[in-house]
Amino acid sequence: MQRLAASLTHRGRSGEGAYADELVSLHSARHAVIAIKEARQPLRDRGDAYTMVGNGEVLNYRELAARLSADRSRRLPPGDLQVALELFAARGADGFEPLRGPFALAVWDGDELTLVRDRLGERPLYYYETPDLFMFASEVRCLESALRGRLTLDGASVLSFVGLGRMTGDRTLYQEIKSVAPGEILQIKGDRVMRRRLAPVSDLYDPSRGPGGEAGIQHLIDQANHRMLVADCPVAVGFSGGVDSTVVLKAALEGTDVAAAITLFSERGPGIDENLRRARAVAKVMGVELVEVPFTIPSLGDTVSLLDETLDMPAAEPLVLHNNALHTVARDYARVLLGGHGADEVFGGYDRYTALKNDASHGATLEWMSASLWERWRRTADWKNFVAQWSQAPSEQCAPTPSDFPHTDARPTDALDRPFPYEFAENSDPVLFGQALDLFRLMTYDNFRATDENGIARGVEVRSPFFDLDLIAGVYALPVHRRIVPHTKKHLLHRTLHGTPMQDMFAARKIGFDDAFSYSDWMSENWPEFSTTITTGPLAELGVVRGTLLQRLSELDWRLLWRLFSLTTWLKRRERF
Repeated sequence: MQRLAASLTHRGRSGEGAYADELVSLHSARHAVIAIKEARQPLRDRGDAYTMVGNGEVLNYRELAARLSADRSRRLPPGDLQVALELFAARGADGFEPLRGPFALAVWDGDELTLVRDRLGERPLYYYETPDLFMFASEVRCLESALRGRLTLDGASVLSFVGLGRMTGDRTLYQEIKSVAPGEILQIKGDRVMRRRLAPVSDLYDPSRGPGGEAGIQHLIDQANHRMLVADCPVAVGFSGGVDSTVVLKAALEGTDVAAAITLFSERGPGIDENLRRARAVAKVMGVELVEVPFTIPSLGDTVSLLDETLDMPAAEPLVLHNNALHTVARDYARVLLGGHGADEVFGGYDRYTALKNDASHGATLEWMSASLWERWRRTADWKNFVAQWSQAPSEQCAPTPSDFPHTDARPTDALDRPFPYEFAENSDPVLFGQALDLFRLMTYDNFRATDENGIARGVEVRSPFFDLDLIAGVYALPVHRRIVPHTKKHLLHRTLHGTPMQDMFAARKIGFDDAFSYSDWMSENWPEFSTTITTGPLAELGVVRGTLLQRLSELDWRLLWRLFSLTTWLKRRERF
């Protein structure tokens, strides 16, 4: 526990706390955002029967506090997680159902330990289980430091990270460490672990509770924006100048004193950075002074240090380099950084959604569906070929077996598949299937996992209103012709700006942030050191990928090269434990 506690300090500098009895030991390192000085963990419920430690926030806690019985609401200690604890004490695991926000919680009642993770998986939660020991933590490296000498690398997960950019199912890079699934509840009593899930996201939307149609979506957007501002500390906004971050900044300016609006631009020259020009124009209309942060891709050595210092697991995308620059500046202004994460997935901002919707012959849909039983999407459609070409061992030895994951009645699954919300829409609404696949699987692992880890390590919590579950459920409840309309991407989000000076400022396509940077050029410029890092590192000794893969680095796509580099960096860090 001493080693575990020491490894956790980077996730919370606001205060530490501990609890222990003859069966359990709990430790908390808190990044305080709500009730900063008052709410000290571990928390005790009003009946003094339960102890809780938690990571994240319950953003609708004031509304939920009003639902507590008189004996639990009287002289209620401050804090959002205190409300969550009282709900659990009163209702058991059902008390977690109405919680909204990013959270991972652990409750101990003297006999049984209960773990729960939010439905989107914004906050991480991992565990290690043997017949006589159960350990859990917010990051794998915390368990890694506490369990020295007891962990073995999982070759299947190493291979899936290289090929897919993620570990599959509940796997991590260690055979003995598993991930609590988003929306999963684990109840541990003695040597028994019982599992259940929170209600599906699709069940959360109730049209009778508010206005319907587009007016109802506007209400949900307003509610989500209001929730994201729940904090007893300064709030900053990461502002790119696009419609997503403009909606976020507009709501923040209307609801609180924004500590800073921060934009990154290519240091190759502000005069050629189209995003900076747009951000300045929109900010001028909004009356906001921007904090402008020049960015260049770091040196190779600085990149290695950044990955070592801030990430728990390897990063699937180099987007973490940009986020690190943003988070490093944001921490000088605020403890919470707001962004537009998830808007494209929720509101249908990608071209592929429109293409699927407009495919009257269903040719594109059928091609997409048949491309791969695993991901059914462009980035991973060639997974089976990847295993056959680059796996060192036969594919049946490297990939998990079908029994590792449950089959569903809705559709066949292969060895790497796992359920996700709205998978039932595969045939009835393929666009919804794709949106949900992107949001609940790609966004939360490929993108936001590393964003959360880096942000917390740099001292800021990253939030987005577009991760609000009630908003997601409301938008996804609409038929496809009302979610996706011709000629106007994210039209439901654009309505937020109707009647404002910004309503006509987003007709032109926004340039992607990483379009201003060539990762391929960066790798080429650093090629001798970059390639040597991969080929002479511990990855070559694992025997998971064929040696020919490492010998042909110059022929590989830059995304695959990045994953090899990020994984090698992580493996080297692991060797130092």
